[in-house]
Amino acid sequence: MHTKSLSALLTGAILLSGCHSPAPATVAPTETPVTDSCAVLTPAEISAVIGVPIDPGQHTLASSDIMCSWSETGASGDAAQKVVLNFTSLVSFQKEEAASSRRIILTPASGIGDEAFYVTTEFGTSLYVRKGSTAISFGIHDKSLAANKLMAKERALGLKAATRL
Repeated sequence: MHTKSLSALLTGAILLSGCHSPAPATVAPTETPVTDSCAVLTPAEISAVIGVPIDPGQHTLASSDIMCSWSETGASGDAAQKVVLNFTSLVSFQKEEAASSRRIILTPASGIGDEAFYVTTEFGTSLYVRKGSTAISFGIHDKSLAANKLMAKERALGLKAATRL
């Protein structure tokens, strides 16, 4: 009997104290994952990582928002540094992950999203990132950098991108 009275007293005290306290803080809405490839990274973020001014992203196909490219400001051709990012299906992500061969080198990239890996071929290096049911791939096009330096820069961008997926 005594515990019921104590319980009722505590419940009443909690309810009364709530009446005199300021309104509870509102919970910030959860961010919606980005679905537009040009919104995954900003020109400023890319510029800070690769060390050159970057133009705003442009959709590769005007009718689709799944692929975006950012180019070095004022440069063109093979000398221009460029970042290309695209959303990819989970099936394509898994196929790429299983594609290791003599000509394709896969390197795990721990700590980025739920799963990430680099794909290095004779044509360059790309980073694949999966977070939940969303996957992206992207690469920095800079022929002057060795694969390990590209990987380090792609990692920095991948960490930023994963927060928005």
